[in-house]
Amino acid sequence: MRKHGKTYDVVTWGEGFLRLTPRGRERFEQAGGFDAAAAGGALEAAVGLARLGLRTAWLSAVGDTPLGMKLVNKVREHGVDTRHVFRVPEGRTGLCYAETGSAPRPDRYWYDMDGTAFRSAPSGAEDWAAASYAAVLHLDLTAPMLDAANAGRLASALEYARAADHPVSVLLDVPEGERLDAAVGSTVVDLLETAGILVTTRRALETIWGIDGPMDTAADLARNRFASKHAAVVEYGLTTEGAADWSAVAVSPSGETFEERTGEIRAVDTDGVLGAFAAGYLLGCLEGCTRSALRYGSAAAALACSIPGPLNWFTRDDLEAQVEGTGSGLRR
Repeated sequence: MRKHGKTYDVVTWGEGFLRLTPRGRERFEQAGGFDAAAAGGALEAAVGLARLGLRTAWLSAVGDTPLGMKLVNKVREHGVDTRHVFRVPEGRTGLCYAETGSAPRPDRYWYDMDGTAFRSAPSGAEDWAAASYAAVLHLDLTAPMLDAANAGRLASALEYARAADHPVSVLLDVPEGERLDAAVGSTVVDLLETAGILVTTRRALETIWGIDGPMDTAADLARNRFASKHAAVVEYGLTTEGAADWSAVAVSPSGETFEERTGEIRAVDTDGVLGAFAAGYLLGCLEGCTRSALRYGSAAAALACSIPGPLNWFTRDDLEAQVEGTGSGLRR
């Protein structure tokens, strides 16, 4: 799947925002200070892939302001090409207020995304021509990308995906207990059908298709509904001991099924874990092996749990050590 004639291995698409987190695992009611970090599934995946040695670019829109430039500069710092990010004069940067949980208290997130630069950018702001320079286009369909305010942008992504002559990848996650707007939900389903590579959470399958059962059931759905795709389903959460409990299944285009689980991974911060998994999984897909894709994705997710913040600071050596067992926390 990896094509050396392409400018990029992967171009990612989606909104970036700033995550504000109270220091020391405090609650917002207690907090006297906050850490501000670049966040967003598309930029997290782009950074993770760049740190694994792939050529990546981020396709988005940000405010032409100091806060917007903070996002661009942080992504560029990790080697991601940002020349295709559209700048909106005086555009607003979205905010995510995040409380990092410590079991039994879960992580909590509140989004303030009204009128952001990404959502207010003019029609046609996306440089879809840049996506054609990539072996794979990766679309982020995680919160808050699934808001009704993004319906037009999602429709634009679907239009490109249907006409693309290269694989399109989708990362889908629907927050617990939320239902999708009808127009957004229809576009999401069409994107899933169009994509050649799919990563989704089990809770998203439950929300959209009512899947209720063990991960084997999720694997069967992936095999039957998404035949001939690289498809992975993941499920994760915090245990009462404060560890991240992670499981994932993947189905190859030929229908083979593989499974991975983490052991007792102490969860410093689970934000960014899906973007990390997507980065590792795409690395394996580009190298043409579903088993390796699942192992890379699960190892990347485990490493992401060990690092504060949503960005993925691991390297290819870290990933290989985790997969080979000289790291810790994976069991098969």
